[in-house]
Amino acid sequence: MKHKNFIGVVALIALVLFLGLTPVFAGDPARLGTAAGEQVLVPVGARSLAMGGSNIAYTSGLEALYWNPAGIAKMQSSAAGTFSTMQIFNDIDVNYLALGVKAGALGTIGLSLKVFDFGDIPITTNEDIDGATGATFAPTFLTGALTYARRLTDVIQVGATAKLITESVPRASASAFAFDVGIQYHNLGGIDGMSFGLAVKNIGSNMSYGGSAFLIQAADQATGRNDFRERPTATHELPATVELGVGYLRNINEENSVQFNGNFENNNFGNDNFRFGVEYMYSDLFALRGGYLFTNNVDSEDQLYSFTLGVGLHYNVGGTDMTFDYAFRDSQYFDGNNLFSLTIGF
Repeated sequence: MKHKNFIGVVALIALVLFLGLTPVFAGDPARLGTAAGEQVLVPVGARSLAMGGSNIAYTSGLEALYWNPAGIAKMQSSAAGTFSTMQIFNDIDVNYLALGVKAGALGTIGLSLKVFDFGDIPITTNEDIDGATGATFAPTFLTGALTYARRLTDVIQVGATAKLITESVPRASASAFAFDVGIQYHNLGGIDGMSFGLAVKNIGSNMSYGGSAFLIQAADQATGRNDFRERPTATHELPATVELGVGYLRNINEENSVQFNGNFENNNFGNDNFRFGVEYMYSDLFALRGGYLFTNNVDSEDQLYSFTLGVGLHYNVGGTDMTFDYAFRDSQYFDGNNLFSLTIGF
């Protein structure tokens, strides 16, 4: 029976992934580069990133706030907090803080804040193109979110996130509202360890910049007076995605387990992604992870990210649950990214 279940798992995973190859999921290359607020696509959570972002079927706890909001319903602790940091390129840091609490029969609630740190950037103008004055500015890019999730049954859980996305530089700013929704279904088809995940992300308002930087002085010929008028700016959609994922967790024995994940990501702004990942766990203490990202219709030499690796440590000290995760993501044109996460549960 176990052999038949294993064959069924492999067949189901192959079916879901190959369905992603059909034209109904195809991205529209004409929309490449037209999205706004792409800060929402920068990942957080070292465990799932180490598996290539393929873990939407099994992601759980506070890390699930980014990958699939339904997963926070499986948070083990009554309350928890997590912090992660990653440097992407050109000394830009991405810092993330999240808090979660179980609210009894009501469900689980999470709060999160992702902030970009660009450092101090010299101010240059047409008159001072070299920034000789020494003046600097610091852009503000952040995403704040509120998440609610609930277990509907022992095997089904759902979640939703409302978030505010803001970007600003001196004399110009933009903001947008967006929503994520997700579902996880465990023991799919009666197969122990088989899970399915669906996440729809960044569905919301369009984004455009405004502010005094877009004012120009114009002469009113009728009155002979000068006046300031605002130049219109382009408006773009947020980079919405639809992700379908499957995962299979196999307990080898009491101390060893292995998890396989795969998901298909359809993007409204460009090419689609296929993500694959694996995690080996020893005694719920130590984990090794790896992942791979394949972007459709993009040559390998033009793909920015592809391979990921990571480790995890989990330990309980006097009733306090502590988890440290690390992920490395290679980069085609820049130094690789190092993401560190620390989660504490009570």
